[in-house]
Amino acid sequence: MIDGLYAELVSRGSGDPFDQHVLASAIASGFAPPDTLLTDTLALSLTDLSFLLARVFPHTLSLLDVHPSWRGPRADADEEPALRALLHDSRTPGGDPDMARWLARIIARRSLGARHLWEDMGLTSRSELGRLMQRHFRPLSQRNPGMRWKKFFYRALCEQEGVLLCKSPNCAVCEDYALCFVDDSVMAAGTHGGPAMAPALGPAPG
Repeated sequence: MIDGLYAELVSRGSGDPFDQHVLASAIASGFAPPDTLLTDTLALSLTDLSFLLARVFPHTLSLLDVHPSWRGPRADADEEPALRALLHDSRTPGGDPDMARWLARIIARRSLGARHLWEDMGLTSRSELGRLMQRHFRPLSQRNPGMRWKKFFYRALCEQEGVLLCKSPNCAVCEDYALCFVDDSVMAAGTHGGPAMAPALGPAPG
């Protein structure tokens, strides 16, 4: 179902092909009616979801016909508002404001997942997530020294509050370096394609 929905979404999508891929991956990996609401897995209101589909995937507005009745927004996790703000405040100058707003909400919600963020976004590789961040959240992307994205997000939030949870003041000498940073060869690996399997939201691995 996931691969089929992804293919249908991008078959006649509108706008930048990479943005179509990112949004189609997020939608396809978060669509499991009647138990799972896209408005929950994307953290978008029904109005925003309708606008997104009408603008990027107008041929798939029928998705809303099988979408369960919206019961209002799901309660945010404690860190979600701060993470959304971190992303939105770091959107690329001159970029697409709607895309940045949608993606800030989607990324913050999927950051609660149990797997790597690129997997919980439905993307095919870590490099695709890096490309997404560089395209839509360039100031934040440029601050990342090569850390895994969820590790970097939470470190940035802690720094905003003047809190440092890391074991060492210098990353180079920290025993957890390999947990936070990704080898350059891994960052460069990966090819474009369809989405990964659907995410299971839960505690993040970092």
